[in-house]
Amino acid sequence: MINSAVKILSVVSAATLVAALLFSCGNDTTELPVLESDSLKPTEISINTTILFSDSALLKIKVTTPKMLRFTDADNPFVEFPEGLVLTMFDSTGAPESTLKADYGINYPEEKRIVVKNNVEVKNNKDETLNTEMLTWYREESRIFTEEYVKITTPDEIIYGDGLESNDSFTKYRITNIRGVISVKGEDNEELEE
Repeated sequence: MINSAVKILSVVSAATLVAALLFSCGNDTTELPVLESDSLKPTEISINTTILFSDSALLKIKVTTPKMLRFTDADNPFVEFPEGLVLTMFDSTGAPESTLKADYGINYPEEKRIVVKNNVEVKNNKDETLNTEMLTWYREESRIFTEEYVKITTPDEIIYGDGLESNDSFTKYRITNIRGVISVKGEDNEELEE
């Protein structure tokens, strides 16, 4: 009689456990963690890479990066530069026209758009330097754009502002909201004036 009571108790306990498991499960997948095997993986990884782009046998762009990740299986394929990049643009004679450096970049080839961020620096051949934290380059429109804080250093002045639009060689630019300009006098008089 004790054996049959233990068997009945075991069956009831097992049934209760199964019922609890079945009824506690739901269809709400928003709280489920994404498993690493389901996350997006790069289809190509390149280390210490240099990429050259040319048009009609003329060098137009040179990109160097310590690490490049290509994601061709994404809904919107992209190339990521997680350790930064240096991008040099060349004029029609093959001379460097401008250089862009950033600690991070992402290229969307189908959109012809590159976004760079963190310690972004653009230098042109007129000895002008742009510093900002984020910049978007629209390749097809040949323009660069940011809504972030910008600092432009020229041989004669330092300009501070918010937002900028420029041609992609950073030789013609417009600051959206100028916050201040500091004129830098020549070497004869080293003081600054506001």
